[in-house]
Amino acid sequence: MTDRYSIIDSIARNNTRYKHLKTEENPSPILNIFRLISGTVNVKDNYLNKTYKIRDNNIKFPTEKNLNNKYETILELFDENITLADLNNFFLKARSNRKFYKSIEVELIKCIVAYKDEKYLESFIYLYRIIEGISYSIPLIFVSKKDDYNKTYHDLQSYFGKDKDGEILFFKRFVSETFKDEDFYRSNITIDLNMVDIEELRPKYYELYLKKINERFILDKAENSFIKIKFIGYYDLLIELRNRFFHNMKGTWQENFDSTELMFPDQFFKPITLHGINWLSIILFEIIKFDLQKIR
Repeated sequence: MTDRYSIIDSIARNNTRYKHLKTEENPSPILNIFRLISGTVNVKDNYLNKTYKIRDNNIKFPTEKNLNNKYETILELFDENITLADLNNFFLKARSNRKFYKSIEVELIKCIVAYKDEKYLESFIYLYRIIEGISYSIPLIFVSKKDDYNKTYHDLQSYFGKDKDGEILFFKRFVSETFKDEDFYRSNITIDLNMVDIEELRPKYYELYLKKINERFILDKAENSFIKIKFIGYYDLLIELRNRFFHNMKGTWQENFDSTELMFPDQFFKPITLHGINWLSIILFEIIKFDLQKIR
């Protein structure tokens, strides 16, 4: 894939069928992204000679561990009328926007590897880089493949809104309008403060999270324990945490994080990041499924 990282297929090694589902035989960035977010590959760091088993199935909501790593693990993610032969044909033909998907693939590997190494802040950085990178392009790719020109035009108008206020909000509108009827969109995400290893930090981090979440997205909470928020509200939280952590201008109306508040930033981002990877993976998978439908 790159000079540093290689994707190793942990399913198809001894299987002679479905060659276009095999990462080592099919150099498709879309295939690699799918296999990464479904948790069905290994990633090797060629510099450190270290191999990571990627088994978090982030297409499931919430994330599940893959206990059995085989073709059926892939197939069960799709509708029951989809076969392995269909997927093999899809990943053979899915060649458009290759450069764009290649950039996502590189960032995604770094995001997942950092998470596996318990470098949660670093993982969050790459997660946000992906979101920024796709926030404008993914909606345009999606609507460009629709058959109805009038609906495509109407959809784009609704994503832009009246104020033309940037790509991040453009992407939020796209997700809200396109997936509002999906089960995952109507679900919720729980930020578990018990994931913070240093117990004394939990009350402080609980308050910091609460300050950065729009109240209308909060469904439930328990002091210093958990905060349950809506699916789309989690996107707002990711953006807000990025802005408040990476900006440090004084004298503005925003309340940016002070370094004394986040003495252990990896601990602060630990309860956040896997949910973010899960959130992103679900959206990426919806785009892959849409492409599959068009090719079929």
